[in-house]
Amino acid sequence: MIDQLPEHRRLPDDVRLRARRRLSEGLRPAPRSGRAVLIAAGVVLLAAGAVAAGQALTAGPAQVAGPSYPHNGELTGEDRAAVNHVERGTVAPDVLARCVAAAQGHPPAAEWNPIATSHNNGTALTAFSASTGMFFCATTATTTTVSTPEPVTSQDGPRGVRVLFTSPTGAIAGLVSPDVSFLSLTRISDSSRNSASPAVVDGLFLAPSAFLRAETGTRALVNGHQQVLRGVPKPSESVVDRPLPPAARDTPDATRFGECLRDRPIPDADQFAHTLSVQLSATDTARVGRFGDLLLYCLDTPNAPLRGTVYDLDDLKEIRGGTIASMAAFHDFLSTTSPEGVQHGGSGAFAAVGLVTDERVASITYTVPGAPGISATIAGGTFVLDAPLIDEHPDAKVVVRDAAGTVLETITPKRR
Repeated sequence: MIDQLPEHRRLPDDVRLRARRRLSEGLRPAPRSGRAVLIAAGVVLLAAGAVAAGQALTAGPAQVAGPSYPHNGELTGEDRAAVNHVERGTVAPDVLARCVAAAQGHPPAAEWNPIATSHNNGTALTAFSASTGMFFCATTATTTTVSTPEPVTSQDGPRGVRVLFTSPTGAIAGLVSPDVSFLSLTRISDSSRNSASPAVVDGLFLAPSAFLRAETGTRALVNGHQQVLRGVPKPSESVVDRPLPPAARDTPDATRFGECLRDRPIPDADQFAHTLSVQLSATDTARVGRFGDLLLYCLDTPNAPLRGTVYDLDDLKEIRGGTIASMAAFHDFLSTTSPEGVQHGGSGAFAAVGLVTDERVASITYTVPGAPGISATIAGGTFVLDAPLIDEHPDAKVVVRDAAGTVLETITPKRR
């Protein structure tokens, strides 16, 4: 018998999309070509609870790549170790050299044994063991953060969780007991916007891209049970070992874009250059930036805080080819409350927002037979394609051309 439901938390995009598709068939009216706008948020929450509870009831001992969101016939989530790009027993030589250089009072480098490395959204997070205990190192493009060794090797259960490391850019790591197979973390003061699903690896958990100020109050959902975590450490001090000049914030749009970065778990936030501000509707604007192979996306909408999110090139899968890669940027959200007090909300549209990975790209066009093409806005190695991608037209294509009009590639948008 399940005596405790999971807390409310945001589902991954792939889970939410499938939930909407299955739930929308009975919800009308619909925008555009018949796809429903509203999602019954209460039903989605129950679906999420069923997923988590099913994990808690059926999961065995913790393993690397234990899926945080298992398949239940309709909702399929991604493996947390895959999302967090976990590699066991290894660390890149360059990362190791930076960690060693930033360490103080640690054993000699020859004694550092890498347990696992997780890299996501611009941060590489590695767990090490040595004669003095366990410690962690997080590196970004400009900073290195190393924790003090802790003389611990395991965490007692059941459902044991202990945070040993937090970084100034939002990385979180620590220990879990052997029975833990599902772990979700949230900041208590703002759980709807500050959450993480770490990878559970050999008695550790690693979340390179989690949330800030975890030490002010963090709750864990462990195998379907909630608990408040005690003794969460303050962020370890970072060393700026590879300084770079900050990106310009000298226009109104760039200034507004800079607000998207404030109080967000974004590594090297000052390095993200504002590239595009595109009006998606009468109310919503996409604010876009880039730093290296990292995309920063922020939805600027009335009566909502600006909250930018970083995306790795590897995780841009909505429209993916050899020349471009994008994520699905939902916008124009609606919210209503039923007479019974149940909240309903959802979006009936999303744009493709992504990176240009080939310098020859001059145009990106969404096409369907019998309709005019829709062109993307391109600048600074990024693009916004505001097309009816949610309609999933069976003959939809995205055509990428160079400046001479030569087709570089034709891409079929992602199907669900």
